[in-house]
Amino acid sequence: MSEESRRNINRIVIDEREEITINGVEEVMSFDDESIICTSELGMIVIKGSELHIGKLSLEEGILTAQGMIESVSYEDEPLTGGGFFKKLFR
Repeated sequence: MSEESRRNINRIVIDEREEITINGVEEVMSFDDESIICTSELGMIVIKGSELHIGKLSLEEGILTAQGMIESVSYEDEPLTGGGFFKKLFR
């Protein structure tokens, strides 16, 4: 398997609801201690929880790891609206 195809594999692994590893990450759109929003080839991924922090981020490898209490992980087909990081930034 080539390095490019390995980077694009979309895989999500959650350990004990305390650590998450996501392969296939293209960009991190925003993050704080309650949510991490990133993009992949399959769409936007939203991680919600508490005390979240990013442990490793390698966009070259397409890997993101985060720790904290993970409450939910979802794929979003459309951009999130109604606020968030960019709305706060451009007020």
